[in-house]
Amino acid sequence: MMLQASKFGLLWLLFCGFSLPTPAAVDEKVYVAIESEGTVAVIDTASRQFLKRIDLVVDSHGEGGPRTPHNVQVAPDGSAVWVTANRAMHGGGQAEGHEGLGHGKVEAPADEVIIIDPATDSVTHRIPLAPGLHLAHVVVAPDGSRALATAQNESAIYEIDAREYRVIRKIQAPAGSQPHGLRFSTDGKQAFIALLGAKSLGVLDVASGTLRPVVVNGAPVQTAVTPDGKFALASLYDTRRIAVYEIATQTMRYVDLLGAARGPVQLYPTPDSRYVYVADQGHYLNQPDSEWVYKVDLQQLRTLWAIRAGNAPHGIVIDKAGQHAYVTNLTGNDLSIIDLRQDREVVRLPVGTEPNGISLWNRNSGGTP
Repeated sequence: MMLQASKFGLLWLLFCGFSLPTPAAVDEKVYVAIESEGTVAVIDTASRQFLKRIDLVVDSHGEGGPRTPHNVQVAPDGSAVWVTANRAMHGGGQAEGHEGLGHGKVEAPADEVIIIDPATDSVTHRIPLAPGLHLAHVVVAPDGSRALATAQNESAIYEIDAREYRVIRKIQAPAGSQPHGLRFSTDGKQAFIALLGAKSLGVLDVASGTLRPVVVNGAPVQTAVTPDGKFALASLYDTRRIAVYEIATQTMRYVDLLGAARGPVQLYPTPDSRYVYVADQGHYLNQPDSEWVYKVDLQQLRTLWAIRAGNAPHGIVIDKAGQHAYVTNLTGNDLSIIDLRQDREVVRLPVGTEPNGISLWNRNSGGTP
């Protein structure tokens, strides 16, 4: 039977004098971007209890204002947690509440990449980029030297020095291509980018900044790379398929999801590169909310079965032991934990309104790609 966590039970424990584990005592944490609340939730995966909500609304200068975190990514060495955070825009690209008083109109504040220290779970750096970008996803290179962040509205990818926290360059994608999710190759020499508007898988040569679009049969939302470095994968929302791109031969094949699929979003391969689990969200483009996570066999190139999760499964990450998948349910406002040895949901935790991106930190093995 699935266990349902109780908010009231947690409050009762706190009232009775019980304390949650401190960050120093925790070996593994999951970070969840709570988009509609402007926070990042931190959860201990062992006790399945909340540790903290990191508020992104007020910055180090005391400046307030809505910040909507879309994606969160732990660096490979576990030293930092990266967040894409967007600022609310007012008509005409102006900041709300900054008109009149003799000052005219002031440009809206910039969308940011925010850095969190997992040792203290506090914000340490903010990298402002530009207003109205809709920063989608951010990833950190395997060697920790750089990060890439996609600006969907600008059709651009920002390359950031991950040690000095400064922008190195802006890589322009084709106009209207709307880059969204992305992942580095295992050697860090390439990045594979979901070009949502262009219906293409973007293959980025990181050294030169050259982006080569590969047309796919559908609109890709997120990508993944198998740990063995053999395949780059992309979720195709509108055609409800998974694109499987063999990196060495540059050949593309497809896997159809099962008939109940409504629109896949994030996907994550197992550590042995044999399977990929796909969060089937639906919800957009007049689709009803889905409740399924699909298991796809990458050797047989077929969908094996569906696992029931919450309403509109969106983000997914798998621990490095390959034992559990963690899935954010966008409209369910909760987090599903799936036991991969049984392929079933075992716990569902309330986390906040519109949980989106998700990533894992481990004291011994660092971050998940």
